[in-house]
Amino acid sequence: QPAIVALKVTTVRSFEEDPASTSQGTGFVVDQVRGLILTNRHITGVGPVRATATFDRHEELEIEVLYRDPVHDFGFFRYDPARLRLTRCAGISLDPQGLRVGAEVRVIGNDAGEKLQILSGTIARIDRNVPEFNTIYNDENTFYAGAGAGTSGGSSGSPVLSKEGRAIALNAAGQEGAASAFFLPLDRVQYALGFLQAGLPVPRGTCLAAFLFKPFDELMRVGL
Repeated sequence: QPAIVALKVTTVRSFEEDPASTSQGTGFVVDQVRGLILTNRHITGVGPVRATATFDRHEELEIEVLYRDPVHDFGFFRYDPARLRLTRCAGISLDPQGLRVGAEVRVIGNDAGEKLQILSGTIARIDRNVPEFNTIYNDENTFYAGAGAGTSGGSSGSPVLSKEGRAIALNAAGQEGAASAFFLPLDRVQYALGFLQAGLPVPRGTCLAAFLFKPFDELMRVGL
């Protein structure tokens, strides 16, 4: 619980697709020594922002964007751990290999703006194409996991926890009018985190193409 924070992010001016506004989300501490908080890129925004994190004992700290991934829907905030007075320093370890079909999970975050709601679910699939939204920065070239967790606004950036208490995915989106929730796998997150912890820039690249997962029978029907 001390590792999960409520985020309030104010976009100070319109930039690309982000209008000047204030939004709420969730993040969780992945490195309590360096003060690194993992959340979604659509929470960090793509332009200038001012942000605060509210910790377990209602301690509120100013945070800054450390990294926004140019391809996938994740980013990192940074805070100063020395400024915490009441909240115990804690972090959640990442376990990308724990994401598998049938895994029982808990999604802990600020669902619908309510602080620390706990939703349960079972991973139903790990080969879903990325959710499509009417935005410039859609995720691409990765699979998403799906579960009937019923997440809603405010829970973006929540950790998807295994029964061992490790994060196996990052809650990224939900489907309006349904219980479907979509989770980003943590393989690329762990890759980027390693470079950030070492104080190095994160090397990124692109193949200039976006791939979709299609069943083999569908490819045969179109002659491929």
